[in-house]
Amino acid sequence: MHRRSLVASLAALGGLATLPAPALAKLATPFDLKGLVAREQVPALGVIVVTSTQIKHLEVQGHRSFAASTPVTAKDSWAFGDHTMGVTAAVFARLVESGKLGWNARLDSLKPTLPGIGPAWQAATVETFLAHRSGLDDTSLVTEAWLAQRRADRRPARVQRVELLAQVLAGEPARKPGDFLPAQTNYMVAAALLEHVTGQAYEDLVKSEALDWWGATDAGFGPPLGDAPLGHRRLASGGLETVAAGTGADAPAILNPASGLHMTLSDYGRFLQLLLSDGGGWLKPGSLSHLARPWDKSPSGYGLGWRFSDDTEWAKGPTLSQEGGDAFWRAQAVLAPARDLGIIAVANADSDHACRSVIDAAVKSFAQDAPVFNELKF
Repeated sequence: MHRRSLVASLAALGGLATLPAPALAKLATPFDLKGLVAREQVPALGVIVVTSTQIKHLEVQGHRSFAASTPVTAKDSWAFGDHTMGVTAAVFARLVESGKLGWNARLDSLKPTLPGIGPAWQAATVETFLAHRSGLDDTSLVTEAWLAQRRADRRPARVQRVELLAQVLAGEPARKPGDFLPAQTNYMVAAALLEHVTGQAYEDLVKSEALDWWGATDAGFGPPLGDAPLGHRRLASGGLETVAAGTGADAPAILNPASGLHMTLSDYGRFLQLLLSDGGGWLKPGSLSHLARPWDKSPSGYGLGWRFSDDTEWAKGPTLSQEGGDAFWRAQAVLAPARDLGIIAVANADSDHACRSVIDAAVKSFAQDAPVFNELKF
């Protein structure tokens, strides 16, 4: 079946969430993931390689913690950190498609009316924050003292975000609006705006508009609990120390829209499959393009939740990528739509090099012989 016909068929069926679980191709291990765990000196690594219709490879190696001998499993959940931003931006697109918001709608035009908007923010849009172009700067807000206060705050995260939104709108941007400056504050504010418009908590919106739709039944916010990998902190000596979930070292819930999601590799793989199939009936192709393309219309750069590269040689076309974590976890993802390929690497320690090594190995193993669909562009 021609790729376009396949995409159309998926859309007509209502998206991948209505289909049986994708088949897992039975392939020999294409690269030495176990060797990478040892070489990178991390507790565990995981990788999943997907096309729009199939899981081509899913593998985990290592242990749930350095302090125990329990091995990781393919069903384990991992903290995905900054990748949560891509989900938050997609939820915004879903609300636009349902008519609850508009692309580029100004804050002073939102319904119900936002109280206390200072002059500096009246012409700002939700996208201004999702694109990291608001001028907000984490260094003046997300300090260690602020994080400690939020961890001790027992009020619902939505109440705390309302308070943060009011604080931001009453002030002025710390930096020049329009310049690209990544800040977790942007996504906390964006989530507060979505909550204001819908009357629903951000976490409930993500569940109904995203996780439930693609069947991410094991996904949630905060570090994975129970029988799951544990995060690891880097010590001054260079070694790693296990950090038990729920010890107070976790990010506070107010940060959920920027970095709070955990899920299995299969669940995140399903998210990438939807993006690889022109939205798969979950998002319209035009919405996907709006999220993917750089906000400032440049050939490459940051869109809404994703970084867009115009032409990557191995991908034979554009790529979408996301990377990030916190002090205890790391994840990296790349989509190559012209190859119909998505790759995710995870580590239960904040090791950018380890995740990059896994991505590089997966590209060498799977991208070289992947077909090229030159007609497919975001």
